[in-house]
Amino acid sequence: MTSATGSGSAPRRRVSRRMRLSITIGVTLALIAGGYTAAVALAPLPAPEVALDVPETEEFTVGGEAVQAIVAAELQPSAVGWQHGGDEVWANDEVPRPIASISKLATVLVTLEQQPLEPGADGAIHVWSAADAALQAEFIARDGVAFPIPIGTEVTQRQMLTLALLPSANDFAAAYANSVFGDNATFVAAVDDWASRNGLESLSLVEPTGMDEGNVATAADVLRLGRLALANPTVAELTRTPVAELPWGIGTVENTNALLTRLPGMLGLKTGRSSVAGYNLVAAQESDVLGRPIVKLAVTLGRDSPEARIESTAGLLAGLDGLPQETLLVETDTQVGTATTVDGHEVPLRTTGAASTVLTPGETATRTVQLGDIGVGDAWQVAGRVTVDAPTGAAEIPVVTAAEIVEPDLWWRLTHPARVFGWA
Repeated sequence: MTSATGSGSAPRRRVSRRMRLSITIGVTLALIAGGYTAAVALAPLPAPEVALDVPETEEFTVGGEAVQAIVAAELQPSAVGWQHGGDEVWANDEVPRPIASISKLATVLVTLEQQPLEPGADGAIHVWSAADAALQAEFIARDGVAFPIPIGTEVTQRQMLTLALLPSANDFAAAYANSVFGDNATFVAAVDDWASRNGLESLSLVEPTGMDEGNVATAADVLRLGRLALANPTVAELTRTPVAELPWGIGTVENTNALLTRLPGMLGLKTGRSSVAGYNLVAAQESDVLGRPIVKLAVTLGRDSPEARIESTAGLLAGLDGLPQETLLVETDTQVGTATTVDGHEVPLRTTGAASTVLTPGETATRTVQLGDIGVGDAWQVAGRVTVDAPTGAAEIPVVTAAEIVEPDLWWRLTHPARVFGWA
């Protein structure tokens, strides 16, 4: 009995051990599975990857071939450009030539740098000296423009500028330069330094008035000189003044630039004439192009008569009218990027507005696309911006998601652990 009972109990012990082992394994697996599921379910997913579909930065320009064709059609030295067209100048001649009284623009700008004058102000007082009178007599003997006044007369800085720039008085231009620099050598050295600093490589003055044919510059540098004059409020104010009244019996003086009263929007600048230089003119005109105010400049050198320089200059200015272009920089609802979610869905990133500008030849506008981080959310969440930098101003246009971004379901998480945990 004892033997039989003992032999019958052994199998039951083996089953219990297996069951306990199975339970242990099952519980362990359940715990592992539960932990895995919880870990997968709770793990933060990687943010969608954003990528540009367009260049990050793109430049827009207008070519200058049509501008060059305008000056190339002129038989004598000419140049054209725009006041805010960067450094671009289009010319048909690269030889420094006598510029005659256009020299006075450089004289005034160099002298104003040493002795500034606000628009409308009278400025410093200069007492007309015996040296001024002697130099005045020399100009009159050489058939130069002069307005004699008595020695001891008090002349304001503004009056000297007015006479130098409007009727192109040589005596007052020279007296103005000498009153600031003391002598001609110091003045010439100052001009050389100023020209070098302002990129006027061909400009060379040997005296302040233009009576000497050694005062030379290329047509392109004369245009650059005109830009600098327009940028100075006092010079710009005077050169666009048609007439002025002066004391000492001088009376009314007229601007030598006849275009001021012949064309709309004229802003001055300066004429020049001599037996060697011929008839010269640098002129500026403002016009409206597609809502943008634009200033055009033209230079004519060596013309045969006053009418020839007016005709050439007017023709060059008119030729520039149709060349600025409206340029579309950003279109509305344009895809500029793509967001790819962790489960492979692609969401377009699109612009919410448009931007355009008016460019003259030689100008540049820049468009830059910047994308940022995005996450789960509705469509139209901000995903970045397009920044536009143009001569007419800067602008920012938001970039948004064109579709909803949703998280993948639990099953996808369970079956893509490498993606969930960022292993792949």
